[in-house]
Amino acid sequence: MTTRSNSQAAGANPQPTPTRRSAPPPLEEILARTGGDPARLSLEVLELHQRLQHAQQKCAETAEAAGKLEAMLQDLLAGNQLLCRLETLRETLLGPRAVCRTNGVLRELPIHPNVDVEQLRRLKPWDYVAIREDVVVGSWSDDPRLYASALGEVVTFKGYKDREAGLACVGFGPEERIVLLDDSLRDEELLPTSRLVLQRDQSHLAIGMVPAQHTRSRFEVPIERLQTRLQDLAGVEEIAEKMLEDILLRIFHPELRDQYGLDPLKGILLYSKPGMGKTALMRAIALWLHEHSQPLGFTVVLYVVKPNETKSMWHGEDSRIMREELWGAIRARQQLLRSGPLVQIVVFDEIDSLGRRAGAGEQVYSSAQSDALESLLVEMDGMDQQARDDGPPAYVLCAGMTNRPDRVDEAAKRPGRFDLVMPMPEPDRQSAEDVMAVYARGGHLPWYLQGDVRSQVDPARIREQVLRPALARIFPAVIIRYKTDTQRAIDVTAGQLLANVHYKDAMNRAKKRAALRQLRQVGVPAVGFDDVMDCLVDVAGELARQLEADPHMLLRQLNVKVPVASVEAVPMDELRQHHYLRLQTA
Repeated sequence: MTTRSNSQAAGANPQPTPTRRSAPPPLEEILARTGGDPARLSLEVLELHQRLQHAQQKCAETAEAAGKLEAMLQDLLAGNQLLCRLETLRETLLGPRAVCRTNGVLRELPIHPNVDVEQLRRLKPWDYVAIREDVVVGSWSDDPRLYASALGEVVTFKGYKDREAGLACVGFGPEERIVLLDDSLRDEELLPTSRLVLQRDQSHLAIGMVPAQHTRSRFEVPIERLQTRLQDLAGVEEIAEKMLEDILLRIFHPELRDQYGLDPLKGILLYSKPGMGKTALMRAIALWLHEHSQPLGFTVVLYVVKPNETKSMWHGEDSRIMREELWGAIRARQQLLRSGPLVQIVVFDEIDSLGRRAGAGEQVYSSAQSDALESLLVEMDGMDQQARDDGPPAYVLCAGMTNRPDRVDEAAKRPGRFDLVMPMPEPDRQSAEDVMAVYARGGHLPWYLQGDVRSQVDPARIREQVLRPALARIFPAVIIRYKTDTQRAIDVTAGQLLANVHYKDAMNRAKKRAALRQLRQVGVPAVGFDDVMDCLVDVAGELARQLEADPHMLLRQLNVKVPVASVEAVPMDELRQHHYLRLQTA
């Protein structure tokens, strides 16, 4: 029966093969075709299920192929992508078009419909647009790397040329230049100390400003890193006390200064022979003020100008460095918001290196010799040391150090500039002992005293048994002799020539000798009297040889006014004729 009904159905209602149908037949058609035969109906459903699986597999393969094709096209387009700066947008009858600069040439390009035109209008000069196949397809903005690559030279703002048009005058080397301010700068209140950043490949456009709080001079020294304290210095107590009195009286007690009509303290000039610790003293005073700044309610900033740091081979550059890199940073610091007074200390090491102006009978080979000095004097005259109505006062204190006060320009030493002119005290035997005691302290340092090696020695005992007797013998020792033109022989002792730095050097040499003995395991591993004595003799003898080779240095240090015929150093064998405790070898 089943076979007959199948044949009758096949003859009465012939159907095309299933593989040629584009869609499954409706359920009624399937039932009519099978004639209600369950077996034939099962075959039809199984065939339809197989066709469905096949179609799903083909769709998945087609979708995968389409995704790969799209990825290939995207990679191809991305590889041809070009980044260009957008100069402007030009309105046309067909809509806005982008004017882009590529390789220095301006090109007008269409904009892809998916690109936000308003976003293009907001692009900064350092932002880019993406171009594919000569069509603008996107924008590149807010990228820190692009901004960093667009930064060019930093210039100083001089004033407005036309503020409404965004034109400003800036210092460009020794000359001035007109630049166009970016929209982000037009609403800023620019000051004479403001530093503007030009665009790298378009130097006529200022695109940013160096924040004032980040403006820092190359002469500024982080004061918190200083290690020299007043208690580390010896023989300078009197001069340090006098300097601190003047600073505190005139700066931190303005009511007394005003009551007695005292002028603000502007400058201090210290002079001495080399090695007396002038720079170390100013660093120690700056550190003392910094350490006491919180209870006194002020801030201290230190600048150190080393010899010839303001010199340049270019004419006019000396003056610019002094005016902009040093004093420009000082004025910028004064513009910052602060809660208390600001004290800025400017230390000029070897201030005579700035040169001097031409005077009567003096020869000047170039006007550039005194450019930095002229700028310094002008800046000191223009310093504002008074309290301001809009905030706490700001003070500037200049300190100049020199070994040759005769080379310092007279205009710099007049009142109103370097007001306080003081010589560093000459070291006597007591101050020399104090200096050596500073470098002899330390409980871990071993000493050889009365035949024993000891640590944690009382400093008073070291002074009494080692330092004081050694200095008593070296101080009156003659180390150099000179003859005047009348053949008068004059002896010069070590006490007249040795400076603080020599006593420090002798103490450090003595400690090194003991350390080498301990390393080599030869002799006594401790510092003894003979170490200190021998090293004092060595330092004195080396200084004598140096002065013998350079008699002018000796004459300057002794302030000799008569003509000198010859200078002779005492032989080292003669210097070594002293009695001391001989160390016993192990």
